Amino acid sequence: MQIHELELGPGVLVDGLDLLGEGLEAHAEALRSLWRTYGLVLVRGEGGCPESQLRFSRLFGDLEAHPLKTIRSGEFPELMELNSADQRTNPISHWEGEPWIGRLGWHKDLIYTGVPNLGAVLRGVVLPAADGQTGFADQAAAYDALPADLKKTLGDLQVVYRFEVDLEKMPYLDTRAYQAGPDAPKTPAEVGFPEFPDSVYPLVLQHPHTGRRILNICPMFLSHIMGHENSEGEVLLRDLVAHVTRPEFAYLHTWQAGDMVVWDNWRFMHSARGIRPGESRVIHRTTIIDPDGSQALQTRR
Repeated sequence: MQIHELELGPGVLVDGLDLLGEGLEAHAEALRSLWRTYGLVLVRGEGGCPESQLRFSRLFGDLEAHPLKTIRSGEFPELMELNSADQRTNPISHWEGEPWIGRLGWHKDLIYTGVPNLGAVLRGVVLPAADGQTGFADQAAAYDALPADLKKTLGDLQVVYRFEVDLEKMPYLDTRAYQAGPDAPKTPAEVGFPEFPDSVYPLVLQHPHTGRRILNICPMFLSHIMGHENSEGEVLLRDLVAHVTRPEFAYLHTWQAGDMVVWDNWRFMHSARGIRPGESRVIHRTTIIDPDGSQALQTRR
């Protein structure tokens, strides 16, 4: 097993890991230590398959099934399939006049549920000839780069996240170049999602396992600052969105067959570049949970 820091952004590469070998569990503490330190671990190893992904994922914690039952694997309920052929969850949209499938802005998985997961593992299964990259952005590094006086201002604020499926109803997601396709959903029920009440979090999180402070701002599902539903609050959120999405905090991953990426969902937000119509992309995802830590960081409205 060889370990290298990623050259193009935050995170670390682990190469040569035998995912099916009997010695995988012997590397568990080393892998967890890398995950806690870097927040993002790219694994290029041998033996990638649903069973090995589940086995690898359990090194980092308990797993849960996604709330959208239609995209769970029938054989492995804790395995979620992100399939570009599923038009309900991957409708064609247009960005800058060009058609794309599965393009998503910066977000944290399940932040709208009130119990965001601790992390997740993605594995490349079917990859397009071009595009299809996944972006990851380090919100702990973004917090560290804030001026000291602004850190003090943000310390007592709470931020509200609201579930939407219509991108144009997300006030802090840049949709100026976006045009919804004819099959784009307008309500959660159209995709099979339940209605989620608003969730309220500290604007600055303190990671329960590492103590790192995290700028808990991502454009998708972001609604407002509690008690500051005015123009001043909107200006502050737009400034924070511009800051947390700066390129120096991000890593854009170009997939190779069998790649697995495990990331800290409290520390990192992520995005999807999408693919062109006519291409195919299948990614398997497992979700890592830490119920005690997650529930301690949020309240429901």
